[in-house]
Amino acid sequence: MSFSSPKFLKGSIILALIDLLIIWLWAINSDHGPESAMVVYIVVPFAFAINIIIGVILFFTKRVYSPMFFINCIVASVITYWIFTLELSNQYKEPFNAWSFNFQDTTFKITKWNKYNEFSISYSKNPRSSTGFLDGKCEQKKDTLLLIANSKSMRIHHGKLYNFRKSKNPISLKICD
Repeated sequence: MSFSSPKFLKGSIILALIDLLIIWLWAINSDHGPESAMVVYIVVPFAFAINIIIGVILFFTKRVYSPMFFINCIVASVITYWIFTLELSNQYKEPFNAWSFNFQDTTFKITKWNKYNEFSISYSKNPRSSTGFLDGKCEQKKDTLLLIANSKSMRIHHGKLYNFRKSKNPISLKICD
């Protein structure tokens, strides 16, 4: 089978599609944390090495198929890099929601971590520093977000925070970018 034969081309395309499916399933089912950018430096050479190993084995058993795997080692590496970087960028597009508000000469920021349904509240007396002071779980109930931490319970409803430090009036929130 030569490089220009229809069988070789068809086999290479099928092999690339199989790679695409396997690598895509691997990428979307992996739990990528903050340090997962390093994963690309591991999985791309892994995809390259797997195809080289298969190509070498086929070179000694079914020599006619081995060139497909030698070419596919480059194709699989490119596909792996593309899919993993795409999946990483998708995961970090919307990792959290954040709101800020002022209360008694202090700026507060509420951060909701979407993946874990958790929140944290920090405060700042000046623009260059902040201190975290409350962490907890959050729960979406229709158009209201419940914030629950220890014995404290607050809610965000239509852009307003209720029950913050026993305030009787709702506090208007600004969405942070």
